[in-house]
Amino acid sequence: MTDQEYEAACITAAKVYDRFEGEHKVRQYDEQIKLAEATLVRLQADRREIINRYNLNKCEHNWQTLNSGLTICSVCKEVK
Repeated sequence: MTDQEYEAACITAAKVYDRFEGEHKVRQYDEQIKLAEATLVRLQADRREIINRYNLNKCEHNWQTLNSGLTICSVCKEVK
């Protein structure tokens, strides 16, 4: 094997290793992203449960009677 052939073989081997290392890092990031997405889904479900448990999605009406005699909530604009 000549020096040029040896050098070419080393460069080829280095490129293959770099590709393998890059693919490995991408897989690691994919795993971390999956874990983060699963955590986000769980946290969103927990948040919805708290909102439902404490009725936070319902307006605590602040009723005001207008000059026309119409009673309306100043927060959600619901008419009574």
